[in-house]
Amino acid sequence: MTSSVAWVVWLVDQIPNPPPVAPPGSEQMESIVGNIKWIAGLSLVLCFFAGLAVWSAGRAVDHHRAGRIGAIMMIVGVAGGLAFAIGYPLISHFAGS
Repeated sequence: MTSSVAWVVWLVDQIPNPPPVAPPGSEQMESIVGNIKWIAGLSLVLCFFAGLAVWSAGRAVDHHRAGRIGAIMMIVGVAGGLAFAIGYPLISHFAGS
């Protein structure tokens, strides 16, 4: 039994282990993903400030539905920002990378 395990280990050691190489065109894809991340972050900030404007306008004219929608927009902006900031590091931590 141990001789067969030693033989398998010896056989596996004979396989070369090349260094990792990025596939061609990956720099362009990373650039696109980076731009999408910037757009997502900017849209979350704009969502918060648009919600602030809707909330303040709803309160100024005493329109309760607009005030409530504005508050919900602000909460969504903050929650999305937290998910945006914490999500990737948290997933990377649990994935072990």
